[in-house]
Amino acid sequence: MIDLTGTIYDEINSFPIEGVSVLLEIKPFGGNSFSNSFEEIATTETNSNGDYLFSFQNSNAVEYRLTFTKQGCFSEQLVINPDQLSISDNNVINATLYSSSYLVLNITNNTPFNNEDEITLNTTLIGGNVGSCFNNIVTMVGSVVDTTIECEVYGNQMIEFDYFVTKNNFTNSFSDNVFCSSGDTLYKYINY
Repeated sequence: MIDLTGTIYDEINSFPIEGVSVLLEIKPFGGNSFSNSFEEIATTETNSNGDYLFSFQNSNAVEYRLTFTKQGCFSEQLVINPDQLSISDNNVINATLYSSSYLVLNITNNTPFNNEDEITLNTTLIGGNVGSCFNNIVTMVGSVVDTTIECEVYGNQMIEFDYFVTKNNFTNSFSDNVFCSSGDTLYKYINY
């Protein structure tokens, strides 16, 4: 028997996460061939301390895979080499998940000068990664800009906005920030 245990933590605040669905799969090896797909062995859920536990038969495996999912969090997968697992000891594999939140940005040119008006927006997380679609610089040109960008981002983090507005050949820089709580939707308006 192989005993596999671990704790799932929140990546931002390091608190254990209860109620994470944990799927254990195997990519089997049989005879002279192996499968390219994973097959389910078992599922469980983390307890109030964020702990999970599997006990399963030692098998001929090419790889094992753990998948961690929870509503309100970004999923995570870990592939395990069977040579790293011991049949005599407890095998501990901890993982971290990012909680999620939604940020809705409304960007409006409310005092247009001409069709060459431009805004360049750069978003960064203070101390880590923003997550998903806010990792790029966005530039919008024109006198009529009224755009809404909705993005799932990592929760429990501060996101900083740097943006540059050019009107009448003059460029001004601006900075702002917002805190995105886990599980919330935050609306932010940038009027220029």
